[in-house]
Amino acid sequence: MERSHISELKDKQKAMISGFLEESRILSKIAFLVIRDVTGKIQCVIKSDDSNNFELAKKINKKSVVSIAGTVSSKNKVNELLVEKIEILSEAESPLPIPIVEKGEVTTALNKRLDWRFLDLRKEKNMLIMKILSTLEKGMRDYWINNGFIEIHSPKFMGSPSESGAELFMVPYFGKEAFLAQSPQFYKQMAMAAGFERVFEIGPVFRANPSHTTRHDTEYTSIDMEVSYIKDHHDVMRIESEWLAHAFKIVKEEFGKEIKKEFGIDLEVPKLPFPKVSMIEAYKIIEEMGGTVKHGEDIEPEHEKMLCEWAKKKHDHDFVFIYDWPISVRPFYHMRTDDGKNTKSFDLLYKNIEITSGAQREHRYDVLKKQIIEKKIELNQGMIDYINFFKYGCPPHGGLGLSSTRVVMQMLDLKNVREATYLPRDTERLTP
Repeated sequence: MERSHISELKDKQKAMISGFLEESRILSKIAFLVIRDVTGKIQCVIKSDDSNNFELAKKINKKSVVSIAGTVSSKNKVNELLVEKIEILSEAESPLPIPIVEKGEVTTALNKRLDWRFLDLRKEKNMLIMKILSTLEKGMRDYWINNGFIEIHSPKFMGSPSESGAELFMVPYFGKEAFLAQSPQFYKQMAMAAGFERVFEIGPVFRANPSHTTRHDTEYTSIDMEVSYIKDHHDVMRIESEWLAHAFKIVKEEFGKEIKKEFGIDLEVPKLPFPKVSMIEAYKIIEEMGGTVKHGEDIEPEHEKMLCEWAKKKHDHDFVFIYDWPISVRPFYHMRTDDGKNTKSFDLLYKNIEITSGAQREHRYDVLKKQIIEKKIELNQGMIDYINFFKYGCPPHGGLGLSSTRVVMQMLDLKNVREATYLPRDTERLTP
């Protein structure tokens, strides 16, 4: 008999399932085994007159991998499997280093959970987080494919930094010095110069950021896109709004009920358009809400929270764009505003934190070279290769980078981005 997933049993009379033994309850004349696979769980029933299987059920440790064949019963509209045969595929040692089923208010510390991440991810709620992350990215891809985007895979070894001012991982490279990519930025723009017009990438990026916060990690999966022939950065913001709304719609359709059950959240598909305010307006809003901020400089996490509170109160929206950032806090390749005082750039905030940084890029060779010199960036070979992208004609373009794990963290009201990350890497963790 071929294996069936648990979610497929409603249309079967006989079936064989395989999965982890989550719980067992052995009574005098009947035994109940709860088996879980990636699609769900089911209760398997063994009567004491089936002595061989009944005795075997008593001996199986929790979280062992088993295969069970039997008759599907829909008693009280809840599927059960009446056991005919049990096979132990892999015996789990006992006790487990961390509990898989946690009841009440007792929870295992996050660091210990991450030490045993493969066990931690067997929990229904944690597996759901990974499914939601996967589905969010599926919704993003769906939008890209339906709107003429080309997927690229950029190199992660670079000869020069891709983000000015950001912390770098330097690595020896055959007698030379290389950097782990902080962003696919340069290569997204190369695709614009190559005439691709619309590109996206989902891939790892590396930031040697010494911060150990609930929102930072040293390696994460970056979601990037770049679009040619835009009028300005407002076009990029519009595209991102449509893209995220579509991805949220896909997540809600597939997992809305499970999110409500496990996290107590009625997931909202964000309405269009997203609210947006200029940096000049943002400074004023922060001051009106009692914050202290220096005009012309970056804002702090507490200011992001204030701006999100403002957007929720004024627009009933969880998202808000902040645009036209000061030149001093933006990279050299961001295009300047017409008055030359700011950049045509933006951040997108979602439920109190920044999830996106984006901009219209400077595509004019002479202007770009001038801004490189102004930022006192060395014109090494890697930088020369980069500005050559614009030497022979390049369309006006812009794009963004987004952290999908931050999106899921905020979507599900998780306390730490590591909970939305398959295997986190930070200042202290290189294993498992």
